[in-house]
Amino acid sequence: MKKTILSVFILFSIFHTNAQTIIFYEPFDAMAGYSITGWPYQFSGVVPWQCGLPYSIGGGCMMPAGGAMSTSIGTNKIAGFAECTGPDHNDSNVLTYTPIINLSSYSEAWLRYDSYFSRYTRMGDTETATVEISTDNGSTWTVLEHVAPNTAFVRFETHYINLGAYAHASNIRIGFRYNDGGGYNMQGWAIDNVCVFKPFRKDLSLLAITPTDSLLSYVQTGYGFSHDFRIFNAGLDTIHSFSLNYRLASGAIKTNSITGLALLPFSTTDFTHAIRDSIFSTNTFNVTAWVTLDSDEYHANDTAFAQLRGADFIPHKALAIESGEGTYNGWTPRNMYYLKSVVPRDIDATLISVHEADPMTDTPYHDYMLYSAWNYVPYIQFDRRLSVPLDSFFDFLDIQKNTFGFADVNFNGTISGNSVTVSGSVTPAINMDGDHRLALVITEDGVTGTTAAYDQVNNYASGLLGPMDGYETRSNPVPATDMVYNYVGRQIYPNPEGMAGALPTHMLASHTYNFTLTTTIDPAWQTGKLKANVLLIRHADSSVLNSNHMQFYLSTTNTELPFKNTVLYPNPANETAHLSFDLTQNEPVKIIITDLAGRLLYEQPEANYHAGLNKITLPISQFSNGIYLVNLFTNDGTKSLKLEILH
Repeated sequence: MKKTILSVFILFSIFHTNAQTIIFYEPFDAMAGYSITGWPYQFSGVVPWQCGLPYSIGGGCMMPAGGAMSTSIGTNKIAGFAECTGPDHNDSNVLTYTPIINLSSYSEAWLRYDSYFSRYTRMGDTETATVEISTDNGSTWTVLEHVAPNTAFVRFETHYINLGAYAHASNIRIGFRYNDGGGYNMQGWAIDNVCVFKPFRKDLSLLAITPTDSLLSYVQTGYGFSHDFRIFNAGLDTIHSFSLNYRLASGAIKTNSITGLALLPFSTTDFTHAIRDSIFSTNTFNVTAWVTLDSDEYHANDTAFAQLRGADFIPHKALAIESGEGTYNGWTPRNMYYLKSVVPRDIDATLISVHEADPMTDTPYHDYMLYSAWNYVPYIQFDRRLSVPLDSFFDFLDIQKNTFGFADVNFNGTISGNSVTVSGSVTPAINMDGDHRLALVITEDGVTGTTAAYDQVNNYASGLLGPMDGYETRSNPVPATDMVYNYVGRQIYPNPEGMAGALPTHMLASHTYNFTLTTTIDPAWQTGKLKANVLLIRHADSSVLNSNHMQFYLSTTNTELPFKNTVLYPNPANETAHLSFDLTQNEPVKIIITDLAGRLLYEQPEANYHAGLNKITLPISQFSNGIYLVNLFTNDGTKSLKLEILH
C-alpha cells in the first residue's frame, strides 16, 4: 500500500507551520531592501547574501531559484546568493547568520529551513553549502549539515536539523555558508522560512489529498477514483500506525488503517487509500479527508480538502506547448532541446516554436504570446495558463500531461495548391457554456536558411554551462549551415485568440460539433514538412482547454503530388514488403513506418532518389500482426499507405 512519492505532489512545499513552540522565525518577507536586517555577514567576493524576490536577486540571474520561483510574483521574499554573474569573484566564503537565539529555557530544539540548492559542477569545480552553528557570536563555527541538492527543481525543499546538543545554550547563531568551489558563473543558494522550534512528541499532519488541482479532479461517472494522501510526521516520535479517513460530500466515512509503519520524525510519505471513490453524476462533489493518530497533540493540521467532478468520459489530452524562441537568443537551444525531448517520453503534446526577431517570426503570433503572458524570450507556456520555469520543465511536464482536456478534438487536413483545409469535430465530455474558439496553427519542420539571420546564438558553447543536447560542443553562434529548426509556428489562423463562432455557445456533453478551417500558406514553405495543429481555446481567460495535431505532414491533394503509381506489395505481407513509387523529378525522400496511433516503428533516413520508378524493400519481419502506415515525405508532398502484416 505504501507508494513512492507521486509527481502530482511535487508542487507542494512541505514547509510545515503549526502551533509548536516557535523560538525564532524569519520568513524574510518584511525585509525592506537587499540587506538582511539583523543578520551579520562576511564574504570573500563582490557581494554578500541578499534579500528579495527570487527572480530579482543578483540582477535577475538567481539560478536556479530565479527560474523555479519566477511564477511567485508577490511578496514572498527569500534570502539568496547569486553566483551566476560572470567572472571569478572568489566566492569561496559567503556567510550570513542569524541574530542571537536563546535556548536557555529549552531542553530540545530543532532548526527548520527551506533550501533551493543544485550543488552545481562546472568545469570540474563544485559549489557547496553548509549550515553551521556558533556559540561565541560568530568567532568559531561548527558544521551542522552539508546541504544536499534539491531532488526536484520545482519548489524549495524543507530541511530539519536537531539542535539537541545545544539545549539550554543562551547564545547561538545559525549560519549559512556558500562556497563556489573555486569555480565561477555557478548557480548559488537560496533559503527561506528559517525557524527554530520545539516540536510536539506526537503530531501527524495531512499535507494534501488528490486530486490537488481542479484540472486533475475530473472522473468518468461510474468509475472509481483512488485518493492519494501525503502524510508528514511533524512530531518527534516515530509513527507505527494511524488511520486515513475521507468522506465524499455527506456520505459514509471510509477508513483505511495503516499498520507496520516506521515513519521517522519530520519525514514524508504517500499512501493510496484502499477504498476507491465513485461518483455517478456530472456534478461537483466535496471531499473531506483527515488522519487519526492515537495521542496526537495537535489537530489543526489533520485535515485536507479536495473535489471530484463528474464527466461523461475522459478526453484524450494533448498538452499545448508554445515555446518562445529566437536565433538571437543564446538560451534558445535549451527550449529546442525541451521540445525535442517530449516526443520520446510518450507524452502527447502539440509542439509549437513561436519565433521572435528572426526570419521565422509570425508577428501576430509572437506579439500575442509575448504580451499576454508578460513574458520574454525564451519562455514556455503550457496550455497558455502556466509559465513554466525553464529549469523545471520536465517536473512540470509530468504533472500537466494529466490535466483534463474538456473535449475530444479530432481532424484531418490537406493541402491543395497554397490552401490548407482542416475539417474535424469537437466532442465535449461535460456541458460547455460560453465563448469557446478554435485556432489553426501551421508548423513547419526542417527549416533552414543561408543568411546570418539563421545563425543560432549559443550560450552553451565550450561546455561552460554543462551539457545541452550537443550544443556544448558547437560554436557560438552556430552557423546557419549547421542549423535545422523544427516545430516552427508559421501561422495561426485566424488569430491567436481563435475563430469566434466556430463553436456554439452552449455545447452538450457527448454531442459532436463539426468545424472546417481554411487558410492560405506561403508558397516558400516546404509543403512536405507542414503540420496542422488545432487549439481549443476558452476565450474568457485565453487558456487552451485541449489541442490536437497531425501525426504526419499534411497530405497534398493537387496534381503536382511528387509521388505517382505508389504501390506496396505483397499486402498483406509476411517477412518483407516491397515499395515502388514514381517521382516527377530527382529529389530526397524520407520513409517511416508507424502504427495507427502514430508511434514511430521504423525510419529510413532521407536519401536521394531519381525521377521515374524507384523500388525498395522494407524490413517488417519483427513487426507483429496488424495494420501499419508507410509514409513517404519530400519537400513538396506526402504520401501514406496502409500495410497489413500477417505472419
